[in-house]
Amino acid sequence: TNFEPNGEKVLANSWCISNIQASQDSLLGLINYGCGVVDCSAIQPGGLCYDPNTITSHANYVLNLIYVKNRTCDWHVGMVVQIDPSYGNCKYP
Repeated sequence: TNFEPNGEKVLANSWCISNIQASQDSLLGLINYGCGVVDCSAIQPGGLCYDPNTITSHANYVLNLIYVKNRTCDWHVGMVVQIDPSYGNCKYP
């Protein structure tokens, strides 16, 4: 287990998804920011993770891509889980 500067533990086999207290506006802002720094093609129409087409579902995917890239989970809107959030053909890295 490693520790990030913000105190968040980085766990093996872990993912970052939105927490239930995050507002839809905050999650939408995260998606808009995140898609500027990670590849969001999977949550675009026709992408493997487009459905369900909800802010929360898309934010979950983007948060996890940022987590994989930077090894940080924004605790304002995200939380680290150890249960793979992948579903159907939508695979979370």
